[in-house]
Amino acid sequence: MEKKKKSAILVISFGTSYQDTRKKTLDAIEKELKEEFSEYDFRRAYTSPTIIRILKERDGMIVDSVKEALEQLWRDGYRVVLAQSTHVIHGFEYDRMMEVLNQYQEKFEQLVYGEALLTEEEDYQEAVRILGRELENYRRRGTDLIFLGHGTEHIANASYSRLQEKFWQEGYLDCLVGTVEASELAEQVEVLVKKRHSHRVVLVPFLVVAGEHVCRDIAGEQENSWKSRFLRNGYQVECVLKGLGEYKGIRQMYIRHAREAEKNY
Repeated sequence: MEKKKKSAILVISFGTSYQDTRKKTLDAIEKELKEEFSEYDFRRAYTSPTIIRILKERDGMIVDSVKEALEQLWRDGYRVVLAQSTHVIHGFEYDRMMEVLNQYQEKFEQLVYGEALLTEEEDYQEAVRILGRELENYRRRGTDLIFLGHGTEHIANASYSRLQEKFWQEGYLDCLVGTVEASELAEQVEVLVKKRHSHRVVLVPFLVVAGEHVCRDIAGEQENSWKSRFLRNGYQVECVLKGLGEYKGIRQMYIRHAREAEKNY
């Protein structure tokens, strides 16, 4: 695209207060989007007010909300904006982001957005194949890989069941899907592991960032963490402390979504 008008790419994430994992995940996604869309100026926004506040108070790091970012882009003279979300599913955070973007549709000459990671059927298939390749070394007889998403009371929680179906359709019968919140999937996953007569589980975050949920709810030492539950039941447990943003293939999926959005100009 010729840069006839001031144009910007706005990368929108939930955010994280964990600096190390941010560099490996959100910053890595932003870097590749920035390089891929070098004809655009780059901006970022986070959707979590709590994360924005913590970063400001603790680190002196200023990150705009989506509304603040769009207002600043307008004041700076941008009239073409390509917004790309790093959200995983179309949950509450995604809906709130879309409410703000829709409020600004008429203000900009062109404001388009790239979809969340799991949107179309091909997204589920691609994500499963990427993770299947990346985690091949963990797979062995008597072992199940358990992918743990965030979970939500939103209807979009069905995305995790859809992801489970896709793993099985692709032949990954040892790959199971659960969530850390808002789900009865924990007991279902435990039943599946027991039925498969596995003795070892590998817990894998299905979260863009390996932040608080990974450290506390998945790999934490407290009684109700996924790790503790399986250890109590006599399983060997290994935790993969790696967010989705650390996988090159997943980052490329966000780039693909942004390219698809760009076609809407």
